[in-house]
Formats: sequence, C-alpha cells, structure tokens
Amino acid sequence: MRQTGGITPFDSRDPDSSRVYWREGGVHQNFAFPVHADPVSGMHCWHQRVRVERAEPDDMRGDVLTDTNASMDVYREWLDMTRPGPRPDNLRRPLWMLRSVKPDPEAYRLR
Repeated sequence: MRQTGGITPFDSRDPDSSRVYWREGGVHQNFAFPVHADPVSGMHCWHQRVRVERAEPDDMRGDVLTDTNASMDVYREWLDMTRPGPRPDNLRRPLWMLRSVKPDPEAYRLR
C-alpha cells in the first residue's frame, strides 16, 4: 500500500472535516498486523511477533507491504480458538472482563 496524497481539509456534512490542520497521518498498525481475535472476548488483540525492516531507497513514507493470505490464515487459526456467541445469559462479552471504562451491563447483551 502506498499513500497517494497527504492529509488535507475536505468538504463533507461534518464541519470539522474542513478544519484539518495537521499534515502527518502516520500508518495504522492494523495494516502491518493480522487480526487476532481474543479467544475469550472476540476483540482484536495483538498477540504476535512482527518483523520491521529498514526502508529501501525506493520506499516512501507510509509504505506498507503485507501478505494478506498469511494474515487471513492467522485470522482463521485464531478464530478457531474463539467461542461462538452469544454466551450464557445472551451476553456478547463476559461481564467479568476488566475494562478501564465499563459500559452498562445491558450493552453486553445481544437482543
């Protein structure tokens, strides 16, 4: 993946989109790491090793090279370890999981 343009203000229904003043967007880590679903919660987790290499002379800032087939294999392997929902009491995630800000217990229930 290669960036085709920089960060600039743009028109949309959201007035904040015209207020973009920053120039650096960085690279989202999900482009480099395959999805690893946590076996208990089903949330995306980062339980893997990655290899980062020095940039080559023709590389540009923000370039990412990922083997999407290998990423899908890892995702399927981790998905096999997860428990299908809904959980007991029709829960999406266990209520006992520690969270910095815990939502109302009804937010965990599937309807």
